[in-house]
Amino acid sequence: MRGRASDRLRAFAILALGAMTWTGAALAAPVEVLRATDGRSECLGALADGEGFRYEYIQSIYLAPVTEELERRGDRIRMLRARSTDIRAVEYFRWDGPIRHDPGGYVQDAPFYETDRLVIRISPQYHQRIDGAGWSCDLPERFGDRIVAIEPAVRPALALR
Repeated sequence: MRGRASDRLRAFAILALGAMTWTGAALAAPVEVLRATDGRSECLGALADGEGFRYEYIQSIYLAPVTEELERRGDRIRMLRARSTDIRAVEYFRWDGPIRHDPGGYVQDAPFYETDRLVIRISPQYHQRIDGAGWSCDLPERFGDRIVAIEPAVRPALALR
């Protein structure tokens, strides 16, 4: 009897060790993210290659809400389009091409543009935020009145917890 209990305990210990090893490896696995940082603090959201995110704010001249739609392209960020309820806030971009009206307001597709990072001055009165599928970062709440870089990065899965 004593041998069977000891064998079961050993088998349980091996299973537990295997589960802990697998869990540790999963938490250490690299995950593609979008990183907002002021150099002291950061905000991370899972964002794989080809996935989109939004940068939303109140435009400072016309005080109109603007949504910039962007996507991750490898280690770059690509601007796709801008939307606003005020046509002047879209015209402010000075892009060529038509501005369309849709149920949410006005929208214009961006000319081809990619960059390795966006650098944004955070001004709390303009309610700036970035968000993607299942995550959001309120930039003034997180960083206050500062300059923030937003860039693609890779982090261990544990960093997203």
